[in-house]
Formats: sequence, structure tokens, C-alpha cells
Amino acid sequence: MKATGIVRRIDELGRVVVPKELRTQLRIDEGDAIEIFTEANGEIVLKKFSPLWGLRKEAEGYVEALEQSTDCQALITDKDQVIASSEVIKSMQERSVSNSLKKIAIDRKSMIVQTEQLQKEPYLDWPRDYDLRSLVIAPIISPTGDLLGTVLLAATDRELGDFELKVAETAASFLSKQVGID
Repeated sequence: MKATGIVRRIDELGRVVVPKELRTQLRIDEGDAIEIFTEANGEIVLKKFSPLWGLRKEAEGYVEALEQSTDCQALITDKDQVIASSEVIKSMQERSVSNSLKKIAIDRKSMIVQTEQLQKEPYLDWPRDYDLRSLVIAPIISPTGDLLGTVLLAATDRELGDFELKVAETAASFLSKQVGID
């Protein structure tokens, strides 16, 4: 574990403030869930919680199904990083999402993005040899309204349309129901 040199007192309600610098560095936003662990030596460890991370195996299977049914590369992200991706772009796993992708997800808007816009804002750090032509983005929203992540469909050979958008939205809806949090 890395020491930060920051010391905080617990208030009368048992709260501890996580400094803004750490929240920014660790991409912890207001409303994010934090998981609490304890160690045998008395340490308390706080970890940003991602309900989708626990569904990683299922997400990988879902990515395969999306790829087969749409003939697109598929990715599933939590709010911060790619948790599952098609075999062609397996190197994308655990890459951070951009602030632009996060904003689209926070706005809870599904959208189709074509070449011109992708040249301005690629939304992810794509591999150098991956010539992205079209991207579908569908936010994954929990039954309680919390943002969990996104489903992305990507194509290098054609522009994507309403069919792929509807498939991505269906995948996002399905994944939100699998999380099982209130």
C-alpha cells in the first residue's frame, strides 16, 4: 500500500472526508459507491465499487453474442474502464474511458457517432491500427437510476444505424438487470 501522508479525523457520525485531490486522482465522483475491506492487522481499505466488475465473465460472454449478432466489435465499460471487449480489440480491456464518453453516459443518452465526430473525439484510446468508422454508445442504467457503464458497438467497415443502436440499448438494459443492486 502507498502512504499518502494525509490524516483525517472521524466525526461524531463516523464520517471521514476523502480529500478532493485523491477523489480526482482515483476518479471518484459524488455519489459513487465505495467498498470497505478490513485487514487482519486493523487496516481499513476503501475501494471504488463497480457492480459490473463482478459480472465480468458474463460481460465477456455478452460481448461475444453482440459481436456474432451485429458483426461489430463490442465493448462493455463500467464508469471508468473497459471490462470486456471483442477478441479483435482485446487490448482495450482495462483502458480508461474518456471524459467525453463518461459525459454521454451521465447524460443517459444513447447515440450513434460517425467518422467525422470520432476524429474530433474518439471516446476511447483505440489501438493505432484500428480505423474506427462508426460507434454506437448505450448507457447502462441501474433499475434505481444510477449510471453503471456503457455498451459500445464499433465498426471499421460501415456506418452503424438504428438496428445496432437498439441492440446496444437492449444489451445495456439486460446488463442493468443482472447487477441486482437497489
